[in-house]
Amino acid sequence: MMRPSRWWSACAVACVAAFGGAPAPSEAAAAAAEAWKVVGESNGVTVSTRRVDGSSYPEVRASGSVCASLATLVDYIEDAAGFDRWIPDTIEARLLEQPSALEQIFYIRTGMPWPVKARDMIYRLTAPNATVGAHAMSVSIEGLPDYLPPDPDAVRMTSVRGRWNFVEAAGRTRIDLDMHFEPGGNIPGWLANRRIIATPSKMIANLKEHFGDACMH
Repeated sequence: MMRPSRWWSACAVACVAAFGGAPAPSEAAAAAAEAWKVVGESNGVTVSTRRVDGSSYPEVRASGSVCASLATLVDYIEDAAGFDRWIPDTIEARLLEQPSALEQIFYIRTGMPWPVKARDMIYRLTAPNATVGAHAMSVSIEGLPDYLPPDPDAVRMTSVRGRWNFVEAAGRTRIDLDMHFEPGGNIPGWLANRRIIATPSKMIANLKEHFGDACMH
């Protein structure tokens, strides 16, 4: 089986025109209808949100840059066994399948504060079938709630969609992460919204902390 790093690097694409390249029509319509609103900025990570029609929860964008080349960054984040080092509250994570050179399917179970039950989801990551350079990459994220039978120890999230966007320049890699979650089950709205906004931000903050500021010297 091809190592994930080979899969990622084989799928590098230019993403400078807009976040995630050319979005699906529904995403483009949503972008036109609702502008991003910056809701926070801390330690080099900017967080923005926008309303999603038909959902009680916003879409979140977390943006920042890390002191690492794209190849070095991918070598770190590709390992499902190490997801708990940078994805907040990860209880369990594993690579389930690699259906093609452009796809990977992961399982992640996420802890929640007592007495709220843990959430889980199966995620498909897909890269476009195009290679135009080694310094930029776009990867879509899709939740597959019916891919596995329900886990009695967790509530399966009903929907997840998103996109990673990476652009490398001058020894640093810019990350933009868009995510929209439907957490499923009975969860207080204040807690769901807090976690939905905090999780992408903390993911990038953890990556920044791991790589430090060595490229600044």
